[in-house]
Amino acid sequence: MNRSIRTKIVWSSVVISLIPMLVLSFLFYRSSNLSLEKTMVRSADQNAAYLSDDLDEYFRNFTSSALQVYGFKRITNMMAHGADYSDADIINLRESLASYYLLVVNKNTDIIKIMIYGQNNELQDTWSRAASYNAIVLGPGTPHFKEMLDLPFQHTLMYTYREPALNQDLFVYSITIYDPFYRKKYGSMVFFVQHKELAKKIESMNRPPNIISLQNAFGETFYRTSEAYPNEVQPYTRPDEPPAERTRELHFSKSKDLLVNQSQLDHANIGLTVLYPATELAQNRKNTMFIIFGAVAFVILIVAVCSMLVQKSITRPIQLLGKAMKSVRGGDFHVTLEPRRYRDDLSELMRNFNFMTDKIRELIETEYQMQLRNKEAQILTLQMQINPHFLYNTLQTIGGKAVLIGEYDIHEMCRALADMFRYSFYEGNMESTITQELAHVNNYLYIQQLRFEESISTEFEIEPDLMDVSIIRFVMQPLIENVVVHVLDKHSEGQLRIRLAAFRQEDSVIVELRDNGPGIKPEKLSALQRSLEKRSVEVFSGVSIGLKNVHERIRLVYGEPYGLELDSELGKGTTIRIRIPYKKRGMNHV
Repeated sequence: MNRSIRTKIVWSSVVISLIPMLVLSFLFYRSSNLSLEKTMVRSADQNAAYLSDDLDEYFRNFTSSALQVYGFKRITNMMAHGADYSDADIINLRESLASYYLLVVNKNTDIIKIMIYGQNNELQDTWSRAASYNAIVLGPGTPHFKEMLDLPFQHTLMYTYREPALNQDLFVYSITIYDPFYRKKYGSMVFFVQHKELAKKIESMNRPPNIISLQNAFGETFYRTSEAYPNEVQPYTRPDEPPAERTRELHFSKSKDLLVNQSQLDHANIGLTVLYPATELAQNRKNTMFIIFGAVAFVILIVAVCSMLVQKSITRPIQLLGKAMKSVRGGDFHVTLEPRRYRDDLSELMRNFNFMTDKIRELIETEYQMQLRNKEAQILTLQMQINPHFLYNTLQTIGGKAVLIGEYDIHEMCRALADMFRYSFYEGNMESTITQELAHVNNYLYIQQLRFEESISTEFEIEPDLMDVSIIRFVMQPLIENVVVHVLDKHSEGQLRIRLAAFRQEDSVIVELRDNGPGIKPEKLSALQRSLEKRSVEVFSGVSIGLKNVHERIRLVYGEPYGLELDSELGKGTTIRIRIPYKKRGMNHV
């Protein structure tokens, strides 16, 4: 009878202990899996970020190399109008082609052949790394031959195919070159790379057993590390407009045995899919189940004896960890915990907590330094886009020759243009003054008035106190040039009147440029205003010197409150206001 009672007490204690233990075991199993899933997602997301950055830089090197053709006027003229081999300038064209090819292959050592097509899709010139590659010929039998030579603006096309003449797999990159101002087609550039070199480059960035899949804008896979998991890679569709920031999507497959990352490369012209097999997660499930069953059996035996000791042993480090987390939530990332001498889950949490706080501090410092470097690089890139690329000394020589024969207008035009180039070539501080900017504008307007004679009239109204106000270089002249290009060249009827005024408004200086042109249509004006507010991640065209370029340079140097404001009314002209901080030369801007 006594033994039976003891048995009942034991069984009741076991059942009472077993219920919370089963609940706790289930929660532990769930939390363990969720924790590992989060860890895997975090690791995969970091790996995907590095991988997408490296691959994006690799493919954008092709794009930037192709767009460097804008720096070779003779080549773009050849693409637009064809090459005249009877012209004496053909030697200079050949030198330009040789310089361009050298520039491209030095930046992209894997390129084995370059083809330049003209506006009419006829081959204008080629370059081959070796004589055997001269056998590569594009024609109607080549995949995407028709589409690759007439791609939309900012679109590129990449694919691989088997070249029968070489019996090799080749990677093909194609881009159509457009006039950056009027979006008129110049021609197309086609680069060739051996597929094995492409695979070697991509595999050097990959960590097996991860699987990389690359698709072009047509949804065709032109590279894949492995054929495993064929149904997990969704067909890629290029968006109508590339996103302002590169997007990346990370999710588990339905069976939870695979982590899938999807992102866009090369201005959304390439779809990248990375598959991360979750073998560790499956193994963790098995290990967790084994641990749970063993722990339940063991804990039930000792729960009565060790509950108080275990409670005290568990709650104290958790309280310390919670207090430390509150400090971190309050912004103190220097808090650290001293792990216990023996290793268990709580000790590992403390070590992970210390690792997390250290990593957050490093990331904050790294991000701050990265932002400073990126800001300096963006300013330098935008500044270099509008620097002239020819010598003003030659113009001074031409002006001197003109004086000898009595052509004083030519002399003055050469002087004005030489002064503009001298101002552009200045290698000192990137900031100037309103006085120097006005001198640069006067030289430009003098040349335009010689060209258009009485079709342009100008009026300047600048307060004398503002003449020494500091301003970044190349702000006013691009805006006036924009007026001449979009108003006078397109609407030659009547006289174009340009009024430039400057006045102080509290701690700012407003430079106002007004014209009497036909104005801008409301829908186009709204689009331009939205474009000014929407910050660009990259400068794709490489040569734009329009409103957005000036607006972004001002904001990069002076901050968000400054920049351009655009107003226009049909039939009454357009007004552009430049807002900059009021500071004299030598003063610091905060």
